[in-house]
Amino acid sequence: MRGWIWALAAIASSTPAAAQTISMPIAKGFWISATDKCAAATNGYAFDGKRWGAVYFYGPNAGMGPAVELEPITRTRPVAGGFTYMQFGGYDGAGYFQVKPLAPNRMLFRTGAPGPEGIQVMDDTLIRCDLSALSPKMRTALARAIPALAVK
Repeated sequence: MRGWIWALAAIASSTPAAAQTISMPIAKGFWISATDKCAAATNGYAFDGKRWGAVYFYGPNAGMGPAVELEPITRTRPVAGGFTYMQFGGYDGAGYFQVKPLAPNRMLFRTGAPGPEGIQVMDDTLIRCDLSALSPKMRTALARAIPALAVK
C-alpha cells in the first residue's frame, strides 16, 4: 500500500508535459543541408520555437506539396557530446532527434533509428537560411504553415 501512495505522490508532483521548459540551443528558422543553397531549397527543417519538423515539396521537379510535418517538442534535455535531445509527445523510445550548435547559423542534426544491427546514427550538418533568401514558393509555404516564420 505504501508503494502506491509514493507512486501517486510522484505522479501528482510531476510537471505536466505541456508545462515542461523547451530550451533549444539553436535559433528559430528554416534549416537545410549545408550542401544545398537557400534560394533553391525544396526541403528542410523548421523550428518555430515550440515545434520541429520537415517541410518539403515532392514529386517530379518538387512540383507537389508542400508537406509540413511539424511536431510539438514536449521536452528537451542535454545529452552527451554537447547535443540537445528533443522529445515529441510522450514518446521516449529507441529512436531520437538531437541538435548541436556549431555556429549561430550552423548545427549538427543527429538522428538515431532502430535497425537490424542496433541503433543507426546519422549526422547531417544544417545551415539556417535567411527567410528572404528562400524561393517565393518556399516563403509562401512557410508563411501559410508556420506564421511565426513568415518574412516580415
